[in-house]
Amino acid sequence: MIMLRATAPPASTLRKKLMPTSSPHPGSDRARLATKLREIRATTGLSGNQFAKTLGWPQSRVSKIETAAQFPTGEDVTRWLAAADAVTEEDVVTELLKRARVESVSFRQEFRKSGGATARQRSVRELERQASRVATFQPALLPGLVQTPGFMRELLALPSGPASTGGASDADVEHMVAVRIERQSQLYEPGRAMPIVIGEAALWIRIGDLETQLGQLDRLRSLVGLRTVDLRIMPFSTAMPIAPLHGFRIHDSDLVIVEMFASEHLIMDPGEIAVYEHMFSQLQAEAVAGDEAAQLIQSVTRRLSDES
Repeated sequence: MIMLRATAPPASTLRKKLMPTSSPHPGSDRARLATKLREIRATTGLSGNQFAKTLGWPQSRVSKIETAAQFPTGEDVTRWLAAADAVTEEDVVTELLKRARVESVSFRQEFRKSGGATARQRSVRELERQASRVATFQPALLPGLVQTPGFMRELLALPSGPASTGGASDADVEHMVAVRIERQSQLYEPGRAMPIVIGEAALWIRIGDLETQLGQLDRLRSLVGLRTVDLRIMPFSTAMPIAPLHGFRIHDSDLVIVEMFASEHLIMDPGEIAVYEHMFSQLQAEAVAGDEAAQLIQSVTRRLSDES
């Protein structure tokens, strides 16, 4: 299968771009890191603008780091401490940086912010748009990027959905569906790579009625062979190469997102991201693709239809 690959920007640029846009919780490690860096800059007696000139950065970059709107890289922190002559703070700041690289985001807290659940979906869409590659693994659920509107509504209406876990209203859910549909336009944009690996269980697990499930399988089959999507399925007959503990998404090898019932974990630690990249490559190597994947989907469709 031919995959289009965009020329990737430098890794440091991607880390800045891929930082989640939502404001952190005041007590989070990400917020503590920003506060600590702001305090260190303040001890120099320099304004944010003056400090930025010392670093050779735009003033907006210093401001964003100090307000946690932009996540600093290890190199950023090293230069910050050197410019402030604060190398004695290195151990403290390094520990904060390490802890801030894994952040937990509560859906209930996010949905209470301006724009609620809809704004949350839009932030997911923007995060995806900033990446040239988004790799997804789901052992037993079809990812949002391939779901039909009917499947989305049934899924979001379950007790595990945003109404129960995040307090979203019916209107919020409809808006979430609309934004999810908008997100799917990325599947057809040249220069993107959207590799997806799902377990065969995702084909069988019923979300909604049979008509919804069959429509979803038809949609999935239509994506096989799409130039920007490398859709692969792990058959029941194939031994799993890893323990399928949970699904995850990898954004340009700079951010991993693990979604839970009531929250999601944002992993920005390079060492942990490398582990997820390795796991994904193992899954891709063992899963079926192309005609084999299409035949597997068709086989499940026939058996479900015959049993109805």
